[in-house]
Amino acid sequence: MNIIGFLMGLVGLSLILLVSWMMILSVKQKRLEAERQARESSDRRAREQAVAEDRKERQRKAEEGHIPTILYLAKEAEKRDLREALFWYEKAANLENITGMYGVVRICQRSRKDTVLEEKAKFWQMYIRGMEGDLHSLCETAKAYCAGLGISVDIEKGVRILEKVAMSNFIPAQLILGDWYVSRDNPVPKPEDACFWYAKAARLDSSEGMMKLGLSYLKGNGVSRDHRKGCYWLECAGERGNAEAMYHAGKAWMDHGAYGNSVAYIWLFLSAHSGYEPAKAMRDDVGSRLGVDSIVLLQSFAKPLLKKIQAGTIGKHLIIRAFNKLYKRNVPIPQREYPDDDFPSTDDSDELIAGMEELLPEGHEGKTETQADPEKSSGGEEKNLKLDFTDKNMH
Repeated sequence: MNIIGFLMGLVGLSLILLVSWMMILSVKQKRLEAERQARESSDRRAREQAVAEDRKERQRKAEEGHIPTILYLAKEAEKRDLREALFWYEKAANLENITGMYGVVRICQRSRKDTVLEEKAKFWQMYIRGMEGDLHSLCETAKAYCAGLGISVDIEKGVRILEKVAMSNFIPAQLILGDWYVSRDNPVPKPEDACFWYAKAARLDSSEGMMKLGLSYLKGNGVSRDHRKGCYWLECAGERGNAEAMYHAGKAWMDHGAYGNSVAYIWLFLSAHSGYEPAKAMRDDVGSRLGVDSIVLLQSFAKPLLKKIQAGTIGKHLIIRAFNKLYKRNVPIPQREYPDDDFPSTDDSDELIAGMEELLPEGHEGKTETQADPEKSSGGEEKNLKLDFTDKNMH
């Protein structure tokens, strides 16, 4: 009996010890688990903090314009948030990064129903073409910046792009810059800068550049007013077949000097028959101040001259030299106005003058611009006649 009681006590004690050991083990496991979780939580917080700091650093670098970082953020955002991706791609694009430009186009094209994004995509596609070598597209990009088409208005950047293209001797950019510096839309117009760019275009044989430079001299816009230089550039453009320049040359010579109206009539005749409509009425007005005989002679000279201009066989300064000699004008013809100019030493205007002199009445001699105009002093009756000077039978 005592043995049984002893064994039962021993078993009970064993159970108590076992339960106690299990409780101790459970407490230890809980403590270890708590420590593990604490470590994991600490590690997670450390990782999150590191990620946050890394992202903060990337944000800082991106905001400072570090393009690789900007593109990284854009690519990451493209997986989860297209608006954020567009923001970063645009930032890279605005820094003239072509990858960023392609990214903007790609994001915008995913929202085809959004007209704003469509315009934005068109703008950056145009800019991409420009970055790849299409100078015309770069000019259009610059104009879009100035007008705010598909992009926020940035006149300074638009002008900067134009200047970069213009310095590569791209004439359209030079003309656009010239027009911008005298535009009413320009908050700070600079006529002298306009003349600078018109002159650059003129040196590259741009008839439009010559015409605009000539008009600047006539009006004294950005340069000192100078009738002779103005007429020089207008007539240079006219020799190249610019009908509008011919019109302005004719207008400039009206009632100017002894034979100004004769010179005016020839240029207006050429302009009208080159398709410039405003020249017709002015030609007829000048014609009404000249005699019928003078008109017939001037037309006889102008008709073959027109054919030469249209055929492109008029040499540089040919008409200017001819008018200078025949009418004793003093329109200056530079020998080497610019270092790159190489004008021929021979004067090929003699043949042209001879042809004109054959048409002129006997006793006709050119007089200087400062002498009285014989056309104005000759009988006024003939000038007041209502005559037809429109050359209907020209052909």
